[in-house]
Amino acid sequence: MATADLRAQYEAEVAALQALAAGMLGAGDSEEQVARWTVAQRNALKQRFRAHTPADELARLQAWTRARYGNPLGPSADQLHAAGKSWRQIIEGAARPGRYRGKS
Repeated sequence: MATADLRAQYEAEVAALQALAAGMLGAGDSEEQVARWTVAQRNALKQRFRAHTPADELARLQAWTRARYGNPLGPSADQLHAAGKSWRQIIEGAARPGRYRGKS
């Protein structure tokens, strides 16, 4: 699958996390529980899609993420919360695809 197609599919699946998280909140789960779940789901999506990413693009992506967050997957829910994000902000951020940093 082409990188652009992978990215579009990834973005759609990340965006779908918002509705799932809203359902969990509506069912009575705490914001903290939902934030942790949403970050875990986002990380699982990252791993699944990165398995199909060309090696050179994957290396570049992981290097950028490691330099910014200290690990190749990105910040944990705890890191985000410690940095001052509310659990609600963490949910919203985990369900919003980041800016694509593909080759220019």
